[in-house]
Formats: sequence, C-alpha cells, structure tokens
Amino acid sequence: MKRILVLLALVHSVVLGQIRSITTSADVMLGLSKRLNVQKATGIGGSAEIRLALSGDYSLGVKAGYGTYSLDQTDQLNQWNWNFWNDRYLPKIQSDMRADPNLSAVIGSVQSMNVIPVVVSVDYRYLANEDLELLPGVGGGVAFFARRLYADETWTKQFPQSNYTFTYNLRNFAPDKKGSAWFVCVTCDAIYSISKDVSARGGVHYRQYVTAVSDGGEFPFTNAIGLTLGLSFHY
Repeated sequence: MKRILVLLALVHSVVLGQIRSITTSADVMLGLSKRLNVQKATGIGGSAEIRLALSGDYSLGVKAGYGTYSLDQTDQLNQWNWNFWNDRYLPKIQSDMRADPNLSAVIGSVQSMNVIPVVVSVDYRYLANEDLELLPGVGGGVAFFARRLYADETWTKQFPQSNYTFTYNLRNFAPDKKGSAWFVCVTCDAIYSISKDVSARGGVHYRQYVTAVSDGGEFPFTNAIGLTLGLSFHY
C-alpha cells in the first residue's frame, strides 16, 4: 500500500510539473455542411482545457466541454421515425378534428442536441510580442451527442352556444437519439497576457466529423466551426 501511495504521489508531482495552463472558455458553435435535411444548427456551450508542456514550444491540450445546439430540420416530426406519433397519435388527432368541427390544433416541433466533446490536440506557441502569443494546433476527439425532439401542440375548442373558446398547450416528447461522432480538428488561438498568471484567450476551432455511430440516430452535420473566448491560468 505504501508503494502505491508513493507511486501516486510521484505521478501527481510529474503531472503538476508539466501543466502549462488551465483554460475555461465560453463557446459559440455553427454546423456547416448539414445532413438529414437539417437547415440550421447553431449552439452555445463551455469548455475546460489543461495544457501540458512538451518539448520546446509544443504543448499537449486535453479539453472537455458541453454544448447545446438548436436544430431546424425539414419535416422533422416525420423524419424522426417516431412510431407512436406516426402510427397512433397523428391519426387520432386527424380523426378527432374530423369528428368535431369546433376542435382545431396547431402542431409545431422543436429539436435540439446536447453534445459532450472530448478533444486531444498538439499546439505550437508562437510569440508575437511580449504580451501576445498565437497557438495553432491540430488534434482529434469524440463528441457524445443526444438529439431531442418534442411536438408543440396548441389545441383550441370552441363553444359557439356560450361564445367561449378554450385553448391549451402541451408538449409531447419523442425518444432521444443518442450516439457518438469522431472528428479531427484544426485550431488557432490568440492569448493575451493580463498578468503574470492570467491571460485572455480567444480562438477559432474547425472540426471535421469522420464517423457518426449512434443508437437510432445520426449526427446532423459533417463539419462545424466554433468561436471561443475565455481565461487561461498559467503555472
């Protein structure tokens, strides 16, 4: 047990000795080449990254984050292949409105996607001046995603004899579509020194998705670009 504790302490010391910076950032993301009749894919999120010193001006970045995309897909209720909706509920809606002319419904839908990306990259530090450095890099990773969809139903029932209209709204949630998508990325960050220990950091990140493995659903775009803005804490 003592040997294990000593080994863990040594590993901990080595890792701490290699840390160059820790960065937290906010992200704005845009899906570019869309798939599956998706017309729009925009998102916001946040991330945290640890950079470990390698040889010279090279460093290794390990980043994890969380993002939420708003998706707009043509005919998305039908595209979802939601058996309950297509085979049972939609026919019932149509039947109820045919049976009662005073009953009407407006059916919309909202789709979103939560993403947890994990990225490993190699960066090169280029000093533009004493306060500004550029950090181009290449890397890759995997994005764990969950697409979500709900039908937004607004029902109206008219009572002509009472001159009264009753309206109510409900949401009908479809089963999630979950999976993972592997990607390669190219990044370029600018780091401006605020003090000895803290810097402002902003950058542009491009991702090319090469595979999308899912349980009943697919990733909605093949590449994306993101803008990041955050703070780096140096060690």
